[in-house]
Amino acid sequence: MTAANEKRRFNRVEFQKPIRVFPVLPSKSGNIYEVQKESFEVHASDVSEGGVGFETTRPMNPDFLVKMNFEAVENQPVEVYGKIVWTQSNRCGVRFMHMDSSLRKLVRSLS
Repeated sequence: MTAANEKRRFNRVEFQKPIRVFPVLPSKSGNIYEVQKESFEVHASDVSEGGVGFETTRPMNPDFLVKMNFEAVENQPVEVYGKIVWTQSNRCGVRFMHMDSSLRKLVRSLS
């Protein structure tokens, strides 16, 4: 993709770290969402203030909600919710749904 085609609001930085992903699914009643207990690990490729890109062997659908746990820097665990916004082959892009100021500062410090 060329720079002219980019739709990004935030600059990406390389981010080669594991991320623990927990699917977030509608409850049986459909009124609320529940974080699933079963999780899986993916490998991040990049991160920005808007989201994260990662590689996975699991099929992921756009609009799928996830909770992600990772360490942006050593001994600073992060928990953030996101929405799969694109998939291509074994890669996915996740938009952060809510990013508090401490996480925003942490991501900015990586660049």
